[in-house]
Amino acid sequence: MVKIRRMEEKDLEGIVCDYLECFHGMQDKNLVKEWILDNYRGYPRMQYFVAEEGNEILGYILWMEKGGFRKKAVFELEQICVKKDYRNQGIGKKLIKESLEEVKNYIENRGSTLKKVLVTTGVENEARKLYEDALGAKPECTLRNLFREDELFLVRDYE
Repeated sequence: MVKIRRMEEKDLEGIVCDYLECFHGMQDKNLVKEWILDNYRGYPRMQYFVAEEGNEILGYILWMEKGGFRKKAVFELEQICVKKDYRNQGIGKKLIKESLEEVKNYIENRGSTLKKVLVTTGVENEARKLYEDALGAKPECTLRNLFREDELFLVRDYE
């Protein structure tokens, strides 16, 4: 049974390995570890969650608050990764839905509400369907040549 929970520092090595499997941006393990640890220490602005089964990290998600701690909060789904052997089993959708509920609880406890969720993905990336299904995100615009290709900017309004 897959469990979604907040990342703990002991999860770092598993998340680094997942990153290296899922993404092409950084391929130096030490740089990836430093980047993830720096983000992790940026809580509550940066919030990591893991998908875990037994003692194995199957994937993770990173949420990032944009524009300060406002009364109407805007979060970006900064990054999501599910190991190749576990894709197409609903883990990504579960990561998004359950972690977003935790993010909403966090902002409600500080007296804020969720205004928008943003996410970008490569225009050819199959993850677009996941973001549309799990978040209800809609395409807003395309950013030309952002990383390896053009990026589609999707938005989900909560107001």
